[in-house]
Amino acid sequence: MGLLEKAGKMQMDAPEVTKPKKAEKPQKATKPPKAPRKARKARKAKPVDDLDDFEVEERVARTMPDEFILASGKARFARSLIDFIVTYGWMIPIVGISAYGTYFDPTYFIAIGGLITLFNLIVMPIMTHRTVGNYASLTSYITSKGNPPFFLHQTFKGLTWLFLLVGAFLIASAYDTVLGWNTVNLGVGFGILAIPLTDWIVGRIRHETKQGLWDSIFFAYMVKHARTSEEAEGGFFGRLESSGDWLKDKGWLGSEEGED
Repeated sequence: MGLLEKAGKMQMDAPEVTKPKKAEKPQKATKPPKAPRKARKARKAKPVDDLDDFEVEERVARTMPDEFILASGKARFARSLIDFIVTYGWMIPIVGISAYGTYFDPTYFIAIGGLITLFNLIVMPIMTHRTVGNYASLTSYITSKGNPPFFLHQTFKGLTWLFLLVGAFLIASAYDTVLGWNTVNLGVGFGILAIPLTDWIVGRIRHETKQGLWDSIFFAYMVKHARTSEEAEGGFFGRLESSGDWLKDKGWLGSEEGED
């Protein structure tokens, strides 16, 4: 028993075995502090104009200048009739002869007639801003600024009869006794006829200023023409102007006040 007691006492007196400590985790490297951002430059304040100095342009209505007088209804009819005769009159004998059944070569007639049409609808509006009908009816076209409109205004107005003729021809030829209706010709024909129809409707709506479709698009007014010194001196255009004096003396151009 003595040995056992000594062995127990020795175990109690033996130093306690210490457990190895766990290795410490490596600490994360601290990030260097960010450099402070540079302060943005202050934007220069734009100078603000004084509202009292700000001028607003008033919108001017596009109306006919007071120094002009609208052309009368008789003068308008005379212009339309004369322009039709000059521009399309050469077609009437060709159509009549062809309808009668007589064979002839219309090449020269078409060539000469086409040149006359181009002269009245393009050349004269570019050169003088008027057509033969304007000279004969003592009328002209002006805008709200008192200047002649762009020459295409006269060109499109002169094509009204051509639109009517071509549209009517396409509709009349759209039906065939064998093939039936040609929808393409029919649709194009009605589309072309819609142009002069719209012109007539706009003219009825704007009857006070007597402006049709093309007049409204180009802001044009038909007025009594004030003769210039060059036209009074003579020449080709002076003779055209003198033909208007003859119609005026006959009373075919309306009264001086521009009444119908």
